[in-house]
Amino acid sequence: VRLIEDISRETFRTGGIQKKWGGPWFFIALTNPADIEYVSKNCLEKDLLIMKSLKGLTGDGGIFAPVSIWSKKRKVIIPAFSPKILNSFMDIFSRRSANLVDKLKELSGTGKFDIWPIINNFTLASIAETSLGIRNLEGMNDVAASDFLKSVEESFILASNRTFSVWLWPDWIYKLSWQYRHFKKHNDNIINLTNNIIRKKRNDLKHVDLNAYENQTIFGQDDKVDSFLDHLILLSQRQNGFTDTELREEITTFLLAATDTSAVAICNTLLLLGKYPKIQEKVHEELVRVFENDNEKLYKDLLSDLKYLDMVLKESLRLYPPVPLITRKPTEEITLPSSGYTIPVQTGIIISIWGAHRDPNYWGPDADCFKPERFEAGGKTGFFMPFSTGPRNCIGYQYASFTAKSALASILRQFKVVTEEEDGPIPKIECKFSIMLKSKHGYPVRLERRNH
Repeated sequence: VRLIEDISRETFRTGGIQKKWGGPWFFIALTNPADIEYVSKNCLEKDLLIMKSLKGLTGDGGIFAPVSIWSKKRKVIIPAFSPKILNSFMDIFSRRSANLVDKLKELSGTGKFDIWPIINNFTLASIAETSLGIRNLEGMNDVAASDFLKSVEESFILASNRTFSVWLWPDWIYKLSWQYRHFKKHNDNIINLTNNIIRKKRNDLKHVDLNAYENQTIFGQDDKVDSFLDHLILLSQRQNGFTDTELREEITTFLLAATDTSAVAICNTLLLLGKYPKIQEKVHEELVRVFENDNEKLYKDLLSDLKYLDMVLKESLRLYPPVPLITRKPTEEITLPSSGYTIPVQTGIIISIWGAHRDPNYWGPDADCFKPERFEAGGKTGFFMPFSTGPRNCIGYQYASFTAKSALASILRQFKVVTEEEDGPIPKIECKFSIMLKSKHGYPVRLERRNH
């Protein structure tokens, strides 16, 4: 993380560009908004030399697929993230959030605890149900659920370690290491689970009328079609269908990306609100105003009314973007609009989201401060891209927002989050980079029940 911060802050002083060497590999780091937008639109290939460890998790899933494969798949996948389908999952978000609150009630008033594993289980359970149709992780049996969660976590850690261990970049060296053996074991666990589910889903969907499915005005009416996997199987049939391998790659990509991304966003926001209790009280006042009673279910329209919570979440994502950098590799020379500098073919490009979100040249002198009001309507903001930008942006950003806002609204209606308060506007959260940007010391909080 220190490396990401140092390089990013150097770019603030040099027009938003830095040229660096990582071992024998040359790369360009960018934080200038004009350059980032240009590269994101005109340079779509990912740099797999830097991020190849992640491709071991996702195969040719949408995040790291070559453009030729990505463009074909994206046409099928985009409809699966339509508002119509996302709205059909609202009951799942509501029920999962209520279950989360019940678990937290058992821990409220018991002193400080790390909320990360509970939130991580919540996001995994929500995503397992919406993406794979698994009604509850316990349905996989406790051992399988525990092994699966451990494999997801360990795969991320091992992939991250390789990313920052230049000597492990060559495949032949990596495959001789203990890290590769551990990574393969955990990755095989994930693959085996998803393969079993895909086979069962294909069998369950054999008799679904494709025309009737496509003409639905409200998804979720057919109890046979209740997950992203179901939708991908059916939506892809018009284009000769996805193979089992392609389905597994897309679902694994979504499962791995969404679980940690949402959990990190929720936990960072809770930690920040604990550090700034006055801001937390403003969030709670809004929740009391929007929800008529303690037991009122979450609905999309109600979440849309939580304007201040939305500002808080955006400010959390600005300061601590779960994915702090993305990569590109040009297939032809490109010239940066800000400086006229020409980047040669096959040069690694690192787009620092962390840097773009903290550049005082665009966000002002208080760029490092926690200030949700900067996102008020009509307010002056800099370049905000927590879910990337351009044609290869994250297509699941609305899903991630739904998940995070559902959990935050449910928790903050019932509990006051208490952590060590900050003595100034700049939060002191020491982070580590484990594919996602996480708090190095976990997320220790105390919860106090609210008396409404």
